[in-house]
Amino acid sequence: MKWFHSFRAKLILTVFPVVAGITIATLVLAEWKFMESYRKLFEEQFDSQIGNYSSAKKKRSEALSKVLDKIAKQPELLTAIGKKDFGETGRMLRSQLETLTNDRILSDLPGALRPAVGMPPHQLQVPAGRMNGGDKEKSKDKDRDGEKDSQGARLPLSQMPYIALIDPEGNFLVSPKKNVSGGRDLLPPQRAKESATSAEFRRKSGKMQWLGGRKLEDILKEQEVGYLRVEYGDDSRNEQVREVFITPLREPQSGQFLGAILFGLPLQVLAEKVLYEQTKHSDLGEIMSGVWVEEGLVSTTIPKEEREIVAAHIADSIRHTHKTQRGMAVLIHGVRHQIYYRVLNPGSPFPLAAQVNLYPLEAMDHELAELRRDVGVLGVVSLLIALVAVLYISRGLSGPISEIVSGTHQIEHGNFDVRVPVRGDNELGKLAASFNEMAAGLALQEKYRSVLNAVADRSVAEQLITQSGTLGGELRHVTMLFCDIRGFTALTENMPPADVIDLLNEHMTALTDVAYEHGGIVDKFVGDLIMVLFGAPQSTGEDAVRAVQCSLSMLRVRRELNEVTRHSLEVGIGLATGSVVAGCMGSDQRLSYTVLGHRVNLASRLCGIAQAGEIIMDDETYADAKSFIHAEPMPPMQLKGISEAVHPWRVVSGG
Repeated sequence: MKWFHSFRAKLILTVFPVVAGITIATLVLAEWKFMESYRKLFEEQFDSQIGNYSSAKKKRSEALSKVLDKIAKQPELLTAIGKKDFGETGRMLRSQLETLTNDRILSDLPGALRPAVGMPPHQLQVPAGRMNGGDKEKSKDKDRDGEKDSQGARLPLSQMPYIALIDPEGNFLVSPKKNVSGGRDLLPPQRAKESATSAEFRRKSGKMQWLGGRKLEDILKEQEVGYLRVEYGDDSRNEQVREVFITPLREPQSGQFLGAILFGLPLQVLAEKVLYEQTKHSDLGEIMSGVWVEEGLVSTTIPKEEREIVAAHIADSIRHTHKTQRGMAVLIHGVRHQIYYRVLNPGSPFPLAAQVNLYPLEAMDHELAELRRDVGVLGVVSLLIALVAVLYISRGLSGPISEIVSGTHQIEHGNFDVRVPVRGDNELGKLAASFNEMAAGLALQEKYRSVLNAVADRSVAEQLITQSGTLGGELRHVTMLFCDIRGFTALTENMPPADVIDLLNEHMTALTDVAYEHGGIVDKFVGDLIMVLFGAPQSTGEDAVRAVQCSLSMLRVRRELNEVTRHSLEVGIGLATGSVVAGCMGSDQRLSYTVLGHRVNLASRLCGIAQAGEIIMDDETYADAKSFIHAEPMPPMQLKGISEAVHPWRVVSGG
């Protein structure tokens, strides 16, 4: 866990998320750009297909709408329908609408007409029929022309028109499917050269199911364009979408609604086949097309097992989103596909139809997987490079910082001689130089402190340091202890000076340790005398007791020292308690913390009368410490410098 708090770890944990974030952002952006390119490409294909369809639809509408309106108003046709002469109605419609179909098919798709059996292709002729109505003679001529036309050239079955007559209730008067009740065979019998199914178109029902409870008359106010799904031939798999022009039939005088003519031309699938063939072998995958109508999908390029799935998705989308144009990704047999659809007849009262494009996303997903792999590899390489860079940089940064941290620990433990190497003139080099200057300053301060502790008591030195070098005079209640060596002059008069100093240092060191152990303050050393204060500069509340205990310990320590040292010494101790003036006294250049007053002199005089091994105290010290010691009174005596008689006490033993 310690490593996670290191500078190197923090640098790594900072850089890695940045590199990872940039890698992920790059991947997301690349994927988005990649998918947008795919989407744009397919949308352009789809828009182009829709544009071509819209242009063709506009042309068809302009060419057919007026012609069908004229046919619907022909008196002969309306009369035949009124008489329910559907045979005559069929002949009239077939003659005109098949000719119209030939014109439109050839215009939309040149080469769709095929020559009759035995007829050379170069002799193929397409009549230009005009559906303007006219007298019966012209109609008969047109019938004859139609027969000639059909003998000269005819359309393949998939291109033949879907012609139906619808009654006011929405029933197909042409039976779109065999054996469906309510329908009638509108078209005349086929010629001998035609197969029995060449003109047979079927629907799933003989009625417009989507009318529901509505009336066709209420819906069909004018000509409408719609889309129907039809089957043709014997094979039910032959399914087409027909763009149907539904033209209302009304009685001219009364305006009575008689039904409608339904004329349907096939939506050409050549474009979707061409698009499929062009894209089948491309890297992006094939684009499949179709038309969704009446809840089903009709397509020559989308596999049958996929049509129902696509149709269900489109129906669900239109039902829930009400959008006429949408793109969506769906899963088909475990493979993602993109669906684009656009409603061809928005707002129409008839069933909605939609142009549909479908393309698999397998190739795109594969390329995306490769892109993720490549970016992932690049990200891992970037992280490794970043790791190497971080280790190199952090070594240059954390190395000097670690040295400085180690140096601070050394200073913390009192080693002020530590120094760190200065590498360069950058910020870290300046920091190292500043650290060395700080260490040198601390070392000097420590020397000053050591000197101060040597020439002044430690507690006094701390007070001086914390109070900026001043301790003002104040009146304090203090117990003074004076301890003097007996017979020192006679003992040392013939000793070498060095031996005298060694003797005193040994003696004073032992007594100083005793004074500190009992909370005393060493005021000064005067020759062979040591002066200790209890109660200044701070009081413990038991100053007299501590002073007496310190005196007893000094005698004991001196006796123990006599047993091991070369020179045996005896001391006498004097104690006095009372109010004194305490503070730093001296000059501006040299100060000394001490106490002044009558009780100081008294302690000195009591020390002077104490014999070797004796502790003499004044009556005030005895009063404060009598419960802790055994003492005996001494006769009153007059001491030098003391005006009144003194009643001293001699300590016999501790309590």
